[in-house]
Amino acid sequence: MHVRALLTPGEGAARAVTTVRAALSATGFGAAVPYFAGGLVIGLVFRQEYISRIGPIAVQPPFAATMVVPLLLALGTGVAHGTWPSAVLRRTLRTAAVRAGSYLLASLVSLAVVAVAAAASDATVGPGMVRSLLLLSGLTMGAGAISGIAFAWCPAVVICSVAVLSPPSTSPLSLSSMIFSGEAVGSQLVVACSVYVAGLAVAVIDVASRGYVRLPRRSRRAERSTRRVGGSR
Repeated sequence: MHVRALLTPGEGAARAVTTVRAALSATGFGAAVPYFAGGLVIGLVFRQEYISRIGPIAVQPPFAATMVVPLLLALGTGVAHGTWPSAVLRRTLRTAAVRAGSYLLASLVSLAVVAVAAAASDATVGPGMVRSLLLLSGLTMGAGAISGIAFAWCPAVVICSVAVLSPPSTSPLSLSSMIFSGEAVGSQLVVACSVYVAGLAVAVIDVASRGYVRLPRRSRRAERSTRRVGGSR
């Protein structure tokens, strides 16, 4: 009897790395990498800068430039799973797990970038960056799943634009506070986490993706009946 030799630790690690790279390439995760890199560069280069004016628009109150980083990271998270039309005939636990893996990996990478940028910044921006990242990532994931990744940026960019144009407010749930404030309170985190979980759920469930061919219920029932008949034979 021929017994296949076990893989050595080095071969096993190399194969695991190859498998992960192939999976990420198949899901389009590489499209998110430039956003993560851009967020890291901005967080390190502009760690001491504040934004008080955007073109002719005066920003009140000024906010740390590193608060722009969550927007870039959220855009990357929104496009972390972009597949072309494939031969997958139905949604399964495997396809849902792959989608969840792409978005969760993007979220972990984003949190790592936020941690580095917050540590490098002279201002206290860590809690606010996490809050903004969760809020904007939930929006981009949900929009990307419903309308396609080409439109994942729309709600996040629109909300940030409205926040810039909004008058100053003392409410912690105002758009300017939710997006640009470096501090975070409990109510803000509850809202941000709720939006993130909802967006992730919509993205994983894959409510409107055109990357998979949907079979009508009748076709599925007919296929199951055919399998049962074939098995009984």
